[in-house]
Amino acid sequence: MVALLLALGGTGYAATRLPANSVTTVQVKDHSLLAKDFKAGQLPRGPSGPAGPAGPAGPAGPAGPAGGGASKWALVNPNGSIAAQSGGITVTTHSTGTYILDFGAAIDQKLILASSGVANDPGARGDVVAGPCGGTATGMACTTGNDTSHVVVQTYNAANAALADHAFYVAVFG
Repeated sequence: MVALLLALGGTGYAATRLPANSVTTVQVKDHSLLAKDFKAGQLPRGPSGPAGPAGPAGPAGPAGPAGGGASKWALVNPNGSIAAQSGGITVTTHSTGTYILDFGAAIDQKLILASSGVANDPGARGDVVAGPCGGTATGMACTTGNDTSHVVVQTYNAANAALADHAFYVAVFG
């Protein structure tokens, strides 16, 4: 019994009284240390293994809301010709700084956006204004194409003092 107490007591003493850095790889038994025996960052990471196989596909999610993208758009040159478009748009009339475009369907209750373009038009320019034709409360009376499928676009000179021919984009959303 005494021998057992001395043996256990000596091990406990050695475990708490070893000088720092006195245990080397010679005294450590292979595979006897665990990750918890090391401080964070003390061990280098090994190389990443190959990716595992893909898991099964999850269930389909609910349908999203209907999109509200541009249903039609056009890029118009200063001379009134169409440089590019989404399709189905024609220029009905062009006079200095005023363009009337036919979108082929009612647009008076939809968002209309217009902005400057640079197609064949590198010069300085002013504002671009657009709205529906048709003479309704939401549109203006246009000289030609005076119905709700037409859009009037007006482009101004750099000083915004007079109408002037300039390239522009126009889009109808909804």
